[in-house]
Amino acid sequence: MPRLVVNDIKLCVPELIYHTQRNQILLKLKTLKKWHLKVSDTVQMLNTIFGLQLLAIIVTFFTNITFDIYSDVMRWQDGVFINFDMHFLHIFYSPIAYYIIKMMLLVWACETGKNQAREISTTIHDLLNNIKDEEIKNELQLFSLQILHHKNTFLAKGFTIDAALLTAIMSKITTYLLITIQFLNMSHSCDRKTAINVTQSNYRDT
Repeated sequence: MPRLVVNDIKLCVPELIYHTQRNQILLKLKTLKKWHLKVSDTVQMLNTIFGLQLLAIIVTFFTNITFDIYSDVMRWQDGVFINFDMHFLHIFYSPIAYYIIKMMLLVWACETGKNQAREISTTIHDLLNNIKDEEIKNELQLFSLQILHHKNTFLAKGFTIDAALLTAIMSKITTYLLITIQFLNMSHSCDRKTAINVTQSNYRDT
């Protein structure tokens, strides 16, 4: 009889440990799900409150960078030779550097948040493929549905703030500057031709 009791205890102990660990995992999952919901609601609130302000920051960055660099391009001599003096070196401590750093920090923060949300989604799906316990799997499925319905991305009135947006802005700025430089070179060449024609006509008159 004592042996039977001891054997029953040995059989019950692993099952008790399993149920205890499972309950702890379920509690942690529910807590994480609540925190994720709070963070998602906070992100949505920030997008609603600061969306217009973020859009204004992006537009200001685009216009200021474009016109400031254009003003530096206008300092070029004959459209080809760059005068490396103190007037040109002011680019490193001008508002251009301020706007670039500000925009990069903003994009870095938003991109980091988006990547963290993706990592959470990937981790949940990996756990779903490896977990066999039904209760834990159901909780993970609910968590996965919550993640699908709450995309934690920072928006500026419909524009997703991430590295792709920064790349698109910089490519647009580069395109506009290249077009501007081409027109500048064309104007310089036209001025040279006009000056040559005037000189030749004056020489003929004399």
